[in-house]
Formats: sequence, structure tokens, C-alpha cells
Amino acid sequence: MKNVVLILIILLGSTCTVLADDSAMAAVVPPVVTRTIMCGVIKSVSMADPIKGTESEIVVIDAAKRKIKILITSVTTLWDADAKAIMWDKIVPRRRVNVIYLPTAEGINVAKSIKILK
Repeated sequence: MKNVVLILIILLGSTCTVLADDSAMAAVVPPVVTRTIMCGVIKSVSMADPIKGTESEIVVIDAAKRKIKILITSVTTLWDADAKAIMWDKIVPRRRVNVIYLPTAEGINVAKSIKILK
């Protein structure tokens, strides 16, 4: 009889633990990643310098005259107006661009795509 009671207590305890874990998981909501598309004019371009510890970035001024700093990574795609891949030398100040970027939780804007406009 003692063995049956012990088995029932173990089974009920494990069931409660499973139910508690499910309710805790239901409360966790994954963060929503929103991409932002903006059109503007490049104010400045900075290339990465490992010696100084800097990263590649551009500063774009949008239609509302806001300066937005955008980090450029190794997976950022660079396009010309004809949707052909370009190199860094085409990303220069005073060029109009369309930028798709993802803002991070830390407030850093990471570029996914930069397209030079005509």
C-alpha cells in the first residue's frame, strides 16, 4: 500500500511540474523584429578600422532632416539604381539612397540593404 501511495505522489508531483513549465513558457513572448525602410541622402561614410576598433557605418539624413546612423555588416547588400550589386566605392556622401535596416534592442540600426537611387 505504501508503494502505491508513493507512486501516486510522484506522478502527481511530476504532472504539476509539467503544467507549471507550460504556463511559464506561455508567458514568454518573442520580440517582434521590424524592419524599417527609409529614403534619404548620405551625409557621411565611415569604413571599418580594426586598429581603431571602429565599424563600417553611414549617416543618412531623411526627409524630416533627422540624422540616422546605420551600421553596415558583412551581410549588407549594396545595389545600384538598376538593381546590380556594387562595391563600397559607390557609397559616397550626397548620394540618395533607399535603406532597409533593423533596429536592435540596444538602439543600433543594422543595414540589411542599401540601394543607390538615381
